[in-house]
Amino acid sequence: LAGGIIMGLLAFSSTKADPSLRKPAVLEPNELVANDVTSNNNAVVGGNVMSKQEFEKQVDTIITKEDFLKHEAIIGQLGAFPYYPESGLVSKDHDFSSFTAPGGSRFDEYKHGDSPYSYSPGESDALARSRRFHVKKAMEHAWKGYEQYAFGQDEIKPRTMRGDNGWGGIGITLVDSLDTLWLMNMTEEFYRARDWCRDKLNHNVNRPVSTFETTIRSLGGLLAAFDLSGDNAFLDQAKDLGARLFKAFGTPTGIPSGQVNLATGRAQNIGWTGNQAITAEFATLQLEFRLL
Repeated sequence: LAGGIIMGLLAFSSTKADPSLRKPAVLEPNELVANDVTSNNNAVVGGNVMSKQEFEKQVDTIITKEDFLKHEAIIGQLGAFPYYPESGLVSKDHDFSSFTAPGGSRFDEYKHGDSPYSYSPGESDALARSRRFHVKKAMEHAWKGYEQYAFGQDEIKPRTMRGDNGWGGIGITLVDSLDTLWLMNMTEEFYRARDWCRDKLNHNVNRPVSTFETTIRSLGGLLAAFDLSGDNAFLDQAKDLGARLFKAFGTPTGIPSGQVNLATGRAQNIGWTGNQAITAEFATLQLEFRLL
């Protein structure tokens, strides 16, 4: 759940690019709106409507990084970050019921790993802050449903409004969301979740769990909550879970098994991997265990 609340972090490489390679188009006031796709699914570019076919044809011509650096910027569809006018801010009463997501080709720099734009610190703060209100509202809505229908369970099924304990009943959604609750200043919700962790969370689960997923979601969630709040209830649970997960490292190589039984400590690799360890899993566990 917390992973689905996107915070809009934008990364820029240190590679210097000639800004003359791609100059952002001039955008007049009121030409950028929060929803830049019409009811006919056409793209609205600078107040002019471009057909979906025309837009996709232009996108298809951008194949290499060199193509990207040379092509014309079209604000709102193919660039350019972060040149937004004040009129582009999202109002608190904006109606998202008719919003259509622009899609992954909206900002092509994401495909090529860098940006040719110059960027001044704080330049996009106004837009980000106008969106922040709606991001928090989305989290409040999602958390209210989870707390009402599945509090303490691993997951909530939104359509049936029922909880599910497919992860062994260790409250993985709740624990994984703790740092988001704290960062969004949802204090009452955070401390209700803290009480559940302190009084009801039990890791003595007699079933195999994913070493990787349980480390990054449960152990990581508990450690992040302790790091932010300083509440020992989270550290106590993190120590208990960490000791159980660490038994997965008892292999001849020290490379952890993909699964471990939290009650018995019996560890094994996942069957579909052919009894092999997955680099993308075991190579990403250092952060949580080092912090613990």
